[in-house]
Amino acid sequence: MLPSSLREKDGLARQGLHLRFKTRRYLVLAVIAFAVVTVFGRALLAWFGVPRAFRDAYPPPLPPPPAITSPLPPLYENYHHTELSLPQHHWDQRRPRKDEKYLFVAGHSRGCGWGNAMQELLLNAYMAYKAGRSFVFANYTWNDNGSPYSDYNGKKIPSLIPYSSIIQGPIVGAPFPFGDPTPLAVHRDYFDHVCPKKVTFIREDISEIIDFKNSAKEIVDGWHDKLADVDEPCVQTAINSGQIFNFDVFGDPRAMIDIWPELSASPILTHFGWSPLVELAFDTNRDMFLPSLSIEPYLTSLPYTTNADRYAVIPGLMALHLRRGDFAGHCEHLAGYPAEYNAFSSFPGLPDPFVPPRGPDADENRAAFRAHCYPTLEQIVTRVRELRRTHAARGLRKLYIMTNADEGFVRELREALWRDQDWQMISSSRDLVLNWEQRHVAQAVDMLVGQRAQVFVGNGWSTLTSNVVMMRMANRIRPDSTRFW
Repeated sequence: MLPSSLREKDGLARQGLHLRFKTRRYLVLAVIAFAVVTVFGRALLAWFGVPRAFRDAYPPPLPPPPAITSPLPPLYENYHHTELSLPQHHWDQRRPRKDEKYLFVAGHSRGCGWGNAMQELLLNAYMAYKAGRSFVFANYTWNDNGSPYSDYNGKKIPSLIPYSSIIQGPIVGAPFPFGDPTPLAVHRDYFDHVCPKKVTFIREDISEIIDFKNSAKEIVDGWHDKLADVDEPCVQTAINSGQIFNFDVFGDPRAMIDIWPELSASPILTHFGWSPLVELAFDTNRDMFLPSLSIEPYLTSLPYTTNADRYAVIPGLMALHLRRGDFAGHCEHLAGYPAEYNAFSSFPGLPDPFVPPRGPDADENRAAFRAHCYPTLEQIVTRVRELRRTHAARGLRKLYIMTNADEGFVRELREALWRDQDWQMISSSRDLVLNWEQRHVAQAVDMLVGQRAQVFVGNGWSTLTSNVVMMRMANRIRPDSTRFW
């Protein structure tokens, strides 16, 4: 029926316009509401770690690393030559100048993993720094019997690896920060060249006179006072007296508490860095760690500044350290004590302090201990889900597994974690693309990743974990993001 007048026609037109406006407004509101619900729903998924039923059952496969067919491991001759060519090495000298004094810990660790060697190296270097003497560094040593290669579980490994292939900074001869008068570190070969005669002390010269034998501060202060009265420039510890900082020290949860404020503020840590070889491995594999479309510069393209500036936290990354292999027996051994966490994994303020179980049932105690030291696949998945609900874990997208586990276990774990949670990528140490020289320093690559992760989960009895925790604490990464099994 047509309108009977112009006024009626105009009224109907306005009514239609009003209806169209209201419809459009409600449509806009509906779209906004849908977007809010969608975003909020995804936030809940990320926050509470709710499994997504529509995900593929298996994570997308990663390309296998290229095979390296060299029959023998590298000997790192170029790194050794570079160390001997440091500008502070004056090979034409036959004795130290009046202003030169050295300290070499000849009883340093041998035949142990990189985590053990690294934490000892840092403390030895700090002891020399505190004494005002040039630190004398040697090599990461599996054995020093003169053979270029050693056997480890039926495989050839280098007997000696130059420290500069693993780390950089004042510990291996780089300059101290501007204005620091500490003399530069020198290589052990140069020390032997310029110091044919040496004054030798034994570990017990200090350990027998201090009150708390495992206190790193008392040990360092004791050697400082001892060396303050020594005029001889060439000082070493006896090789047969062993490590100054040994297993008893690094295994005592109280050992590092009193020294930490001064150690963490020293150039030994503030100007510690990973070697260009290690950083290149990180750069090569950075898609496993960095956010998608990251514009972060390659580490190897940047001039060196400081530990904290160079190795900033990677948002969205969770790193898990899982020790397998020989740790099955080692955890059983530790449970027999039962042992507390290592010193660098026992900082006050970390959210997962460990109290060894001492109940009446020995089997229950061992099972409780094992959950922290050698967790099962199911326990790992449960712990990751639990930690992903914490405030420090908001926004996690990538997961990296630092492990020495066999490929079968890594595959099963990766699949279980993928099914349980929403991850953009899950990768592991087994997926790293490494060259011939990087393969034998791969633990350092894992340490660099763990140090930078938004959330790190480690093993409190592993020295690799301990070093990662130490670097995170030194760089003032929020303590609630450093967790344990």
